[in-house]
Amino acid sequence: MKKVFNIADFRLCQKGVCNANMDGRDIVCVMPTGGGKSLTYQLPALLTPGCTLVISPLISLMTDQILHLRESGVEAVMLTGGTPRPLLNEIQQRLTSMASSQVHRHQGRDIKLCYVTPEKIAKSKTFMSLLRKLVEGGKLARIVIDEAHCASQMGHDFRPDYRKLSILRQFFPHVPILALSATCPPRVLQDILKILKMKPVVDGKAAPPDGTVYFSAPLYRKNLHYTVLPKPSSAKELIMTMSDYILQNHRNDSGIIYCLAKKDAESVAESIQMVSNGRIKTGVYHANVEDGQKERLHMQWREGKVQVVCATIAFGLGIDKGDVRFVLHHTVLLATQKSLDGYYQESGRAGRDGQDADCVLYYRPQDATRQASITCSDQDGVMKLHDILRFAQDMQECRKILFAKYFSASSDLSMASWTTNESDAMDRCGHCDNCTRPPANVEHKDVTVEAWQILKILEAVEGNGGRLTIAGLSDLARGLGGGSFETGGNGKRRNAKEKIQIDYDSVAGGKVRLSKDDMESLIVQMLVLRYLEEAFSSTAYTVNVYVAPGNQALRLTRFIREDIVNGGGPRIQCSFRRHGRKVKSKKTTIDRQSPDILDLQEDPTSGPSRIRKPAPPRKKRLYEDVSDPDEVDGEDFTSQIKMIDAEESDVDDDDDVDWAYSLRPPRSTKKRRRSEEKAKGIPASLNRRTSGDEYEVISLSSD
Repeated sequence: MKKVFNIADFRLCQKGVCNANMDGRDIVCVMPTGGGKSLTYQLPALLTPGCTLVISPLISLMTDQILHLRESGVEAVMLTGGTPRPLLNEIQQRLTSMASSQVHRHQGRDIKLCYVTPEKIAKSKTFMSLLRKLVEGGKLARIVIDEAHCASQMGHDFRPDYRKLSILRQFFPHVPILALSATCPPRVLQDILKILKMKPVVDGKAAPPDGTVYFSAPLYRKNLHYTVLPKPSSAKELIMTMSDYILQNHRNDSGIIYCLAKKDAESVAESIQMVSNGRIKTGVYHANVEDGQKERLHMQWREGKVQVVCATIAFGLGIDKGDVRFVLHHTVLLATQKSLDGYYQESGRAGRDGQDADCVLYYRPQDATRQASITCSDQDGVMKLHDILRFAQDMQECRKILFAKYFSASSDLSMASWTTNESDAMDRCGHCDNCTRPPANVEHKDVTVEAWQILKILEAVEGNGGRLTIAGLSDLARGLGGGSFETGGNGKRRNAKEKIQIDYDSVAGGKVRLSKDDMESLIVQMLVLRYLEEAFSSTAYTVNVYVAPGNQALRLTRFIREDIVNGGGPRIQCSFRRHGRKVKSKKTTIDRQSPDILDLQEDPTSGPSRIRKPAPPRKKRLYEDVSDPDEVDGEDFTSQIKMIDAEESDVDDDDDVDWAYSLRPPRSTKKRRRSEEKAKGIPASLNRRTSGDEYEVISLSSD
């Protein structure tokens, strides 16, 4: 173990799983991402004769493990749809020779581990015939099914070909099976056992001779520090924010930036390298990158020649790189692709060596509208969206406890899964953003009156045949755009639109006195609490997302304003960030006068490092939305989705807050943008939408 894997001691339940493997038992092992699942089958594979078959869902995982094993002198191969024909023939010939005991004269040439995708099992009769020969020759030691939750439709990442793995037990009943997963709630576990035709589980701590041995380890990893940061609404500002964060907190550390779309991964990689003047070497990984380029990127990243990989969710699962010090999620939209389960797994690719690592999620309330249009066609899509929005909106509860409560409610996982020797599941971690945020940087406010006003205004709009998006509702409730809304004009009667003026005093007792940022945060909070709900309007080409009163709305609207003001009805609480420019300028002045004073206030741009220098103040920039849902990996119907926005308002207010969020495109001319970019030294490419064909997107050189 020390010689080949450079591992001195077992962690968590590794030792028990290895012993059960050596005993030839069927096993289910549930360990958190980064817990060391690969050792539980790689070590036994070297200690037993024959070949271990490993079924893995992602090429990136297989490529990374093959590289590590070969560097250690272990014979490991990979068979995928992209394997060149000559190499495929060579591997098949070697396995055939093993099956007939015609081994090579040179010792150690037996293939010890063979990695394949589930599609290889489901669709290749030739490979299944080869496995049968290995079994008949006594050379198939065990079958390992990684990410076994993919077999269950109740899991968070179902893959149809995983269900076809049931033929393995049917054809090879005496070959032991090891099923591995990072999250496996009881109902998913039972589904896995049924699909793989494995016997009921028995406790691995005192396993009887019969049954599937079950091992699990606590999900909580205390070395991961979770932070949700406000996401600027402009592509340029977000790129500079992420670049500053990396340079200030992880100047020489390896990291991953997860992006929603292939185009985003390419533009973010190029832009960060340009903005940092080449100090941050970046690479790109997504489904359309050729296998050869992916392998070279793996090598460069592991060797430190590429510092940051900008990738879609296709990258990183099972990557055996322990020193990943940070994982950034470019947008909350990505996390909702698999709900909070997927986010926890993706962020868990940091800190596998047990050392401190940062997990940062960039979030702005406007993301909710766009993601709602993407998830509306998914089963439980809106519920998954609300789960991640609830997590991102919360600025009070410990992130560890939020995870524990979520998994307990959504997956029936016992709270004991989050209990360690040092702390109970409900003990605050003490190191996430909500545990370390200074009280002055957040305001927890009773917004029941404001919520009542929003519902009353929305009722008035709907009563007159109007519909509003989040942006439109936010503007109208605050009195922007002249306090009027459009009604009618649907379908062929587009010329029948008319504007209706709203009487704020009679409808809602006045305008809502909140800033733009606070208003949009409150609207999202009301969506999560079901006082509002999404209303989808589908056309031949688009899905438009409006807001409507939710099933909890009547609990508020049945009261008159005076009752609400006097404390009647249910109360609604909402948390708001407080990073005024005046306070920020004062802090900067103090820091300049006394450079030795530690900055104890939260810096929304620099992220969750333990001690950091204050970031230099930057001028406010024009903001715009970047992500393109048309290129989300795995999307089909949603690739045709187009979002709508409210009309531009003629009036806006100057809110004294740190970020200016807007669902609407900025009102600026190209000339002004070009002059601003030239003055600020921002690369022109940050302000254009380009495809991968227009520039080289992968940094694979060491220059």
